[in-house]
Amino acid sequence: MRDKSRWIEWGKDGLIVLLTLSAVWLLSMTPLVQDSGMLDLLAPKESAGVGAFDGGQAAAMLPVRLAVVGEGGRCGVQYDEQRLEELFPPLGALLGDALTSAGESYSMDEGEWQHCLGREGIYFDFGGDVPLPALERWLQGPGNTGLTGAARRVLLCAGEGDQVLLCWQETAGGQFFACPTALSQTLHLKPAAEGAAPNGAYFAFENQGLAERLDPYTLITEGEQSGAGYAVSVPLAGESERLAVLAALSFNGQDHAPVSGGEVYVDGGDRLVVGDSGVVTYRASQREKYPVGPTTADGVEAARALAERSLGALCGEARLYLMSVQESGGAARVRFGYLLDGCAVYLGSEGWAAEFLIWDGCIIEFTLRFRAYAANGERTLLLPVDKAAVMLPDLTDQRRELVLQYRDTGETEVFPAWVAV
Repeated sequence: MRDKSRWIEWGKDGLIVLLTLSAVWLLSMTPLVQDSGMLDLLAPKESAGVGAFDGGQAAAMLPVRLAVVGEGGRCGVQYDEQRLEELFPPLGALLGDALTSAGESYSMDEGEWQHCLGREGIYFDFGGDVPLPALERWLQGPGNTGLTGAARRVLLCAGEGDQVLLCWQETAGGQFFACPTALSQTLHLKPAAEGAAPNGAYFAFENQGLAERLDPYTLITEGEQSGAGYAVSVPLAGESERLAVLAALSFNGQDHAPVSGGEVYVDGGDRLVVGDSGVVTYRASQREKYPVGPTTADGVEAARALAERSLGALCGEARLYLMSVQESGGAARVRFGYLLDGCAVYLGSEGWAAEFLIWDGCIIEFTLRFRAYAANGERTLLLPVDKAAVMLPDLTDQRRELVLQYRDTGETEVFPAWVAV
């Protein structure tokens, strides 16, 4: 009799559990819970892991050039966005780990820097001057590295013993620096370098003839070079595109009035002018619309996100890259440019596509220049860079860098050409 009572009690307990689980499941299906975000908190989290980038970050940080030195020689990649996208994720992950674990930095002379470029390692050229904390954040770090300053050229290379060094050329003044990292050659650098097949790439300083003509860090990749032509248009001609931009910039499309050459949209005292030519300008009144964090990395990331949501969504086959960050008197001026297949687009008379002014923890002004690029099926055959250098005698005295570049002066098509910068 006692056993029978025990089984009855267990049955009651089991029924209570089933009813409770059923009630919880039914509650989870209600809109209140579905929309609250509670399920996201309860769901198991998958670690992003090393080298896991989102699309916006990848667009901002993909370098324009890579050079990997392994046991067999150097592999250099430039003007090939598809190949850069294939190679960069694991290499960028190592760079992020190096920035996060960077030790105390020290200066080195140019001869030491050039010697490091020849060691086993990975060279990154981001095309523009990137603050190191912002670069770390883009590479999935916290953005609070102890390193300061900005750099366009960054290098991971073999150091003493099994050590891996992080080296860079500082934007301000052009000095060279290095620091130890927590990476090891055996576990990190060597496996990464094995993935790139040598193709004979070299730097101009490694060739006596070119060293007299070119900037020493012009990367030379051999063979004929061809570049695609692109049709160019202003992507704000349609009402749907204009409304999408307004939404991306958090402006209401209803409160507007015509002005010379466009429309002005008002949000309190803030004004956004959308020009018929594709130029959009913003001026803040209360400085509350676009707040950013206290650090330079915060400001750069906020500007990048705003540029990607607006310009990046409508630029066609181009992508954005960070050109420069200029800090003065507590303010920061952040500029982004367009890239086509790894080649910079020099837009108008100043070159940049977007400019943001950050002051007192907010974006208070910006100018966006909307252009959309679509491949037109034409290709331009270009001389190899070493032969192009010989054809440009104006490089001899100044030793400038020779790069492929698109010039967008407002025409309906653009084509690449060698340009001394």
